[in-house]
Amino acid sequence: MTRTVIAFSGCTPVRREPMRSLMQREARFADMLAQCDAILVEEAGWSLRQLWEEEGEVTDLPRNFPLMVAFQVSLFEMLVHHGIRPDAVIGMSCGEVSAAYATGALGLRDALRIAVHGGKSMEPVATQCRMALVWLPAAACRAITDRISIAAIMAPELTVISGLNEDVMSVTHRLAERRVPVHPLPLPWGVHTTLLPQRHPLFEAAVGRLAPGPARCQAFSTSGGDWTSFDFDGARWWRMFREPVLFSPGIRAFAERGITTFIEAGPASTFDSLLPRLGASAVSFTDALAVGA
Repeated sequence: MTRTVIAFSGCTPVRREPMRSLMQREARFADMLAQCDAILVEEAGWSLRQLWEEEGEVTDLPRNFPLMVAFQVSLFEMLVHHGIRPDAVIGMSCGEVSAAYATGALGLRDALRIAVHGGKSMEPVATQCRMALVWLPAAACRAITDRISIAAIMAPELTVISGLNEDVMSVTHRLAERRVPVHPLPLPWGVHTTLLPQRHPLFEAAVGRLAPGPARCQAFSTSGGDWTSFDFDGARWWRMFREPVLFSPGIRAFAERGITTFIEAGPASTFDSLLPRLGASAVSFTDALAVGA
């Protein structure tokens, strides 16, 4: 039996035009973004309507993080509206918040509250940091220096590192001299680093204890490295921001269940070149809609 899995990507620069275009074509997507907008006005003090009037990409952490979650949960509800209901989900970084929403564990307000207060709480440290994709295993990256953190294990030979801007620049320069491919991530900040404090009482108080709703589907947690019901409180979500994203182990866990095809829910084709390295493949949400139609 073919099983449907939706994969929620991590943060990327968000361009406005694709979102505006999708809003014009898909009423369900537009309706969900309107619901997200009303919550963001209350929780964050800014509106999506303000973003539509600006130029360039949205990359600043306090807006990028909740905007990604709003975009992803709206895509999810659009897919469900068209009859594409996942049997399981997986998400990386901000996508793990969206995955928790997709399972039913988080309501829309809780998901956006985590994204809003997470972005604001991480910003003071995160804006001093950067991330880079390195074509080396995680163990080899750890051996280079103890001044960087492993931010994500994307594939056996692909690792995202995170740390202070000058430390990441130093490492990438040394790797370039060794002819190791390195790709700085196009975001002016870095997360999933031990430079973030172990606890953040203000964030934890803002999020509080979350009561999970009834499960709609299974999920693999790329922060916990296991199948989970997302019974997370504020402290657990904060640890998610600090810990490495275990994406490759997550895809391997699905492969053990015979699942190797994933519908990507995000504003960019992040998984097209990545999943084939893991013996899997990605289907864009637009292609999934075309097949579903």
